[in-house]
Amino acid sequence: MSKEKKLFAFTEIFTAVRGTRLIESEQIEGDVAYISSTKCNNGICSFINPPEKMVLYKNKITISNSGSVGYLFYHNYPFVASDHVTVIGIKDESVKLTENIALYLKPVFEAMRYKYNFGREISDKRIKREQLLLPVEEQSGQPDWEYMARYIQSIRERIRWKKIVVTKKNCRLDSTAWKDVKMGDIFDIDKGKRLTRADIIAGQTNFIGAISSNNGIREKISEEPLYEGNCITVNYNGSVGEAYYQTEPFWASDDVNVLHLKNHELNKYIALFLITVIRQNKAHFDFGRKWNLEKMRRTLIRVPVNEQDEINWEFMENYMKNLPLGQYI
Repeated sequence: MSKEKKLFAFTEIFTAVRGTRLIESEQIEGDVAYISSTKCNNGICSFINPPEKMVLYKNKITISNSGSVGYLFYHNYPFVASDHVTVIGIKDESVKLTENIALYLKPVFEAMRYKYNFGREISDKRIKREQLLLPVEEQSGQPDWEYMARYIQSIRERIRWKKIVVTKKNCRLDSTAWKDVKMGDIFDIDKGKRLTRADIIAGQTNFIGAISSNNGIREKISEEPLYEGNCITVNYNGSVGEAYYQTEPFWASDDVNVLHLKNHELNKYIALFLITVIRQNKAHFDFGRKWNLEKMRRTLIRVPVNEQDEINWEFMENYMKNLPLGQYI
């Protein structure tokens, strides 16, 4: 489905409204989605009872200005937005935003992410200067919204979902008991050490930063490693909640927490199982609500247990080994 495209000025096609600041102590648990600068859970940080100062939106898209900068999500339900998020709508009121249109726009908007990062946020002025490449109607010269919707629908009709089931009885997630444990009870958790950009010299030591790619390795530096391998790193700032298994000695920045297993020998299988569990908490934290040491130590994670109510490390290892493609871990 090829289609002629052209660049449109953001302000020509879209409306943009910045969300409202709401500090953690003012947040009251409720049933309205609170959208903040996380790239997980469709941008939902929590569910709150919003104060009157916050605008209630529906059927809009949001883009993260800071934190996980540049991620875009569609919300067809009532929501409020933090001041780390811009709420975006279609300027032409005759055009109804749909899920298919939003899904077409998502990679178009996220293509601008390479220009922004933790140190260069998407400010109100910057987003209004953006241009977006969109399919165009021949006669009107305006964005072809119908084409966008049809294009995504055609992809959806071609998708064939395949359910993968682990068949070995001792490796089914629903065949074992689970319990919640504090992370501080099973991990020794330390904070990394600050290293300014001016002090960094290229070298051979992995430098783990608060990023969401490359296993957390931001670059190679000349400093001696702070930590040995065979441990887990979790971002408490930046891309909050991203977790990685480190096999080699490394230096961790002060935006990263380092987790060593207390009463069992860690290996890559157990580490990858635990990382998946740890990442389930990402939705509770973002750039404005960092996952600091004390919060992390108090955070509950759900782990499998044996008949003696002890953590079932053997199950974790076997489960990962017996996953499809588990032999390539």
